[in-house]
Amino acid sequence: METPIESVSRVIRQRKTLKVFADEPVAEGLDPHVVEALIATAGWAPFHFPAANVHLRGNTLNALEPWRFYLFDAAACGNLRKILLHEGDQTKIPRMLAAASAMILVTWLPHPSKTGNNQLFEPTQINMEHIAATSAAIQNLLLAATAREIKTYWSSGGRLGKPEQMKTLGIPSGEILLGSVFLWTENFTDLPTTTGKMRQKRSPISQWSKWVEVPKPA
Repeated sequence: METPIESVSRVIRQRKTLKVFADEPVAEGLDPHVVEALIATAGWAPFHFPAANVHLRGNTLNALEPWRFYLFDAAACGNLRKILLHEGDQTKIPRMLAAASAMILVTWLPHPSKTGNNQLFEPTQINMEHIAATSAAIQNLLLAATAREIKTYWSSGGRLGKPEQMKTLGIPSGEILLGSVFLWTENFTDLPTTTGKMRQKRSPISQWSKWVEVPKPA
């Protein structure tokens, strides 16, 4: 029988990128309770600082966590696909939306700028922590999905992260998109798919880790 340690290791190793493309909507929707279960698991990621108050005032999503998850079922994916096509989007996103059983947009909440410059966000320790925490939450989501045999793709979001698109989707302007996570529940043997480019290029751990020897104090 597989031990808990072996089970966790297996799921981590099984997780991989899969992109599925369709010209017309083909996917059956994923059970909303399953999506919410995935999100609940994702939310156990560690975070070191609460979100800034500016993100909490006047928003229906006003938790202290420095991330926000926006959930799209298959029908919402189809409607978003139509919007993007109407806007002339010729990227891969509309085709992935057509095949997706669900999609989740994950944003992180930067602390407001103190300098007033035009940077997307200030390179502060807190913002770095927020990005790391949100990335950990997304990885939790990917692993939880993999454990349920749901295929995933963590996209940077492309057009979906543009301010005008975020506004259309009702996402507050102060949030920054960190990932669009596509979920696929079916085996589309008749549809084009691609996998991640870096999976087979991973280096041996000896090339990116080493033990550190610290001299004994005098």
